[in-house]
Amino acid sequence: MMRYALAFLAILLTGLPGTPKADPAPGPAPGPAKVVVGTYVNQITGVNLRDNQVNVDFYVWFRWDDDALNPLETFELMNGRIESRTPTPIRKLKDTNYGQVRVQAVLNQPWDVTRFPLDRQTIRLVIEDSDMTADNIVYVADTDNSTIDPDVDVSGYDLTGNAATVTAHRYRTNYGDITLPKNHESVYSRYTHSITLERPDSVYYIKTFSTIFISSVVAFLAFLVKPVDLDPRFGLGIGALFAVVACYFVIASDLPRSSGFTLSDRVNLASMGMIFLSLMQSAVSLMIYERNAAKSILLDRVCLVLFPVAYGLMCVWLTMV
Repeated sequence: MMRYALAFLAILLTGLPGTPKADPAPGPAPGPAKVVVGTYVNQITGVNLRDNQVNVDFYVWFRWDDDALNPLETFELMNGRIESRTPTPIRKLKDTNYGQVRVQAVLNQPWDVTRFPLDRQTIRLVIEDSDMTADNIVYVADTDNSTIDPDVDVSGYDLTGNAATVTAHRYRTNYGDITLPKNHESVYSRYTHSITLERPDSVYYIKTFSTIFISSVVAFLAFLVKPVDLDPRFGLGIGALFAVVACYFVIASDLPRSSGFTLSDRVNLASMGMIFLSLMQSAVSLMIYERNAAKSILLDRVCLVLFPVAYGLMCVWLTMV
């Protein structure tokens, strides 16, 4: 009896003979390969606001586990062109592959000149894999080691910050592949190293607008000349107006074309407006002088104080907004 009881218990535990065993539960599907990306900026040169370009010399490195991948060969710079690349041989760091490339590139950089010459700019190194979507490769930013060389110096700017991030970038196109639907969407892992530049102080602001400020003040000196002395009275204002217009074109030649008004545009227009008003005042003062010289002289003395004060307050307000 004991032998039959043990046999029955074994059947209960293992199942009846010939009964198919249940398939084991499927494990989780393998995810995309992770590739650690980092950059080190050696030089930033050729900042060209007008052509929206800047030259950057930097190192980029990758760490990955899958031996079938080679991100050194498949990465691309999304916002510029690579002038030269100097890779180092891939080597093993324990069980991890490691590769590094020195890159010299020209970035297409959309500058924000709204506040020029008190502007704040951000240079971005944008890297993606040219072959693999985010289903196959996901970048991981090496935030601990991605930085800027302490000797990097950008004329006219201070480097105030840098950060490395990774985002998912979507492309809503099939790139002409008719085997895919028209609104096909592909997602790529995107690495971005952002570098922030700021003007250190107001010195560059004063240097840029010094000729405009001086020309405007010279125009206001016409209030010290008798209205009947037409040549010096109107000549000061007209000469100052031409000087401001010339400065406007000089400054505009260094900036990209923009549909909006920059700080530079506003200061120039304000200066031309005040000089034009000073010419109008000279014409009014001349009319008054022919009837009452004392009132004309009083008007000139009031405007000699009012115009510079109003002009100064206007420039400060335009700078602050």
